[in-house]
Amino acid sequence: MIRPFDPRDVGLVARLQRDGVLLDLETGLTHPRSPLSAALVSSLPFSRAGVGTYIIDQKEEAGYLLGMAQMCQRHGRPEYVVVFVSPSLAAGNGAHAIWQRLLTHLCVKAGEQGGQRLYAGLPADGDEEYQIFRHVGFAAYAQEDVYQFVAPPPQLAEVQPLPLRRQRDRDSWGLQQLYGTVTPRAVQNAEGSAQGQWELRGGTWGAHPLRRGYVWESRGEIWAALHVHSSRAGHWLRVLLHPDALDQADMLVAAALGRVRCAPGQKLYCAVRTYEAGMPSALAAWGFRPVGSQTLVVKQTTVWAREPAVQRVPALESHVESMTPSAMPHQNSTNPSS
Repeated sequence: MIRPFDPRDVGLVARLQRDGVLLDLETGLTHPRSPLSAALVSSLPFSRAGVGTYIIDQKEEAGYLLGMAQMCQRHGRPEYVVVFVSPSLAAGNGAHAIWQRLLTHLCVKAGEQGGQRLYAGLPADGDEEYQIFRHVGFAAYAQEDVYQFVAPPPQLAEVQPLPLRRQRDRDSWGLQQLYGTVTPRAVQNAEGSAQGQWELRGGTWGAHPLRRGYVWESRGEIWAALHVHSSRAGHWLRVLLHPDALDQADMLVAAALGRVRCAPGQKLYCAVRTYEAGMPSALAAWGFRPVGSQTLVVKQTTVWAREPAVQRVPALESHVESMTPSAMPHQNSTNPSS
């Protein structure tokens, strides 16, 4: 049986979280809270944390299946992300069956809640995890490397930053064009053509990241974009740079550093996909160091739709029955031409 988290499961979740796998680097690095904490916060009345926790507790002939999985909704978008699964596959004791059943259940729940896609970020060397996700229907669509800012080299202090401005609502079309130019078609299909991904919606501390957006516009076209997702633990950067402006990568990183201020204890990360040329070398030149890599996978989920039941109206039924061919009024059969 798979059931949602209940406060009476506190002790069980506390044990299960000791041996699990984090499946989304952004969540793990910018919201480094325990699965138990996330489950408890989401169970509070009026909570906006948006984390769903599900527990499998089932006895079978082959053994006892005990585990948990968590997913969270991407703020303002019909998408969910798998963020944690326990136990780890190395634990054995039916872990493969536990993962498969939990992931299948998450797909169903995401669809029931209006989700169109369910994502996860798998460890780059996680072939075993990937095989289970693939068996459930997920497909890999991109490789993402994550860099952490350490300190800028002094020789780049004089680089002129790109003249970024705040993102506006009217930039949606230009951002969509830039995304389509930078992003391979297969990735666009996996992300639903990034519908809403580069639009800004409000967030709240402790729930969804606060988001800010900046663009570089030249001659009426958007050539670069910067998004900053902020939490108490750190800032997460995503950038887009037009392929014809790769020589501006250093200036884009300089502009990004100028837009972010880290408070004590906060860290700065930048996620770059392998098809985004020019950014890894620019980040390295500015003092960013790789801290992780993940394979991005997605499953298109079924969205439940409510359709009104078609009911017959007695009054209309009787009217239709009375209008049989024999009861129809006779038409004038005179030929108009005669």
